[in-house]
Amino acid sequence: MRVAVIGAGHGGLATAGHLAIKGHAVRLFSFYQRELDPVLERGGILLEGAVDGLGVLEKVSGSLDEVVAGAEIILVILPALAHKTVASLLAGCIEDEQVLLLSPGRTGGALEVYETFRRFQLRKRVTVAECQTFLYATESRGPAHVEIMKIKNRVRASALPATETAAFLQKMAVLYPEYAAATSVLETSINNTGAVVHPAPMLMNSGLLERAAAGEDLRYYRDVISKFVCDNVMERIDSEISTVARALGVPVYNIRSWYEECYGVTGRSLYEVLQNNHYYAGFSAPKHVLAYHHVLDEVPNSLVPLASLGCTLGVKTPTINAIVDLACASLAHDYWREGRTVEGLGLGGKSPEQMLKFVLNGPRFWEA
Repeated sequence: MRVAVIGAGHGGLATAGHLAIKGHAVRLFSFYQRELDPVLERGGILLEGAVDGLGVLEKVSGSLDEVVAGAEIILVILPALAHKTVASLLAGCIEDEQVLLLSPGRTGGALEVYETFRRFQLRKRVTVAECQTFLYATESRGPAHVEIMKIKNRVRASALPATETAAFLQKMAVLYPEYAAATSVLETSINNTGAVVHPAPMLMNSGLLERAAAGEDLRYYRDVISKFVCDNVMERIDSEISTVARALGVPVYNIRSWYEECYGVTGRSLYEVLQNNHYYAGFSAPKHVLAYHHVLDEVPNSLVPLASLGCTLGVKTPTINAIVDLACASLAHDYWREGRTVEGLGLGGKSPEQMLKFVLNGPRFWEA
C-alpha cells in the first residue's frame, strides 16, 4: 500500500521503517529537517529488536503535499498537541477516499480533527480514525536508528463515525492485523492508558528525572514509577476513568486487563504488572519533566478532557484534577485553559445518549 507517515520521532521512524521492510511504499514527513537528514544520510531507517533491518522509504520530505499525494493511508504519529495543526494543514491537500489514522488519538483526537475539518468546510470524503494507544513499544537508539521492544498483540481502534470502522479496519489489516474494533472513538479516548501511566509518575517523582539527567542509569518503568505512586495515584486515576466510561455507557476495561490484552502480562496489581512486563525493561528514564511529552502533551490532551467529560457527566475525578493542578503549579502554566474540553470537541450541550449517537452514526463532517 501507499502510506504517508506524518512525524519522524521514534514512533514515526519505527512505523515507517517497519512498513517499508514489510514491502509497502512509505513516505515520511516531518516539520523538522533535522529529523529527516539522518534518514537521508543512512539511506533508510535502521530497526532492531522485534524487527531487524533497514527500511528504505519511497520518499523523505518536508513537503506535506508531496508526502500525502496519492497515499491510501495517512498515519499521524505526533503528540496530540499537533493534531489540530496537522488537520488544519491537511485540509488543503487531503484527497477523497484517504484514511487518516491518529496513532494514538489520546483523548478526543479524532473528534478534534473532525471539528477542524468541519471548521475548514472540507468536503472530501475522508475516513478519520484513532487508536487507543501506539502499536509499538519503541525508543530511539541513535540517528535514524530505533529499537522496537514489542509490537502489541492487540490495539483497539475506531473510525468517526463508528459505522465506518469495519471498512477502515479491513483496509488497515493489510498493514496491521493487530488492530481490533472498538465500539467508538469514545471508547478509545476514555480508555487511554497513557493518562494513567505517564503524567503522575513524571510529576511526583521528578527528583529521579534530575538524577537521570546527571547521568545515573535509571529506567522509567523500573525506577520512576514507584510502588507508592502506582498504588495510591495511578490506580485511582484508572478507577476514575472507568467510572467516567460507565457513566457514558462505553465499554470499560481497566488497565491491568489492557496489559494482558496488549502484552500478555498479568499481575495482582498495576505495579506488579509493570514490573512483570519485560518489554518495558529498556525504556530509559526521562531527563526532564517535559521529556517524552508525558506531561506537556498528556496533561492537556488526556487528563483535562477526561476531567471535562467527568464534570459533564456528574462524575467526580479528584485524582485526575489533582495531577492537572500539580502540573499547572509545577510548570506555571494553565493546562485547564489550554486543554481539550467537551465543548471544544463538539460534544458540548449533548446528553450521554446524544454523545454516543454522534460518534456511532455521524453525521460525516462533509455533511455537517
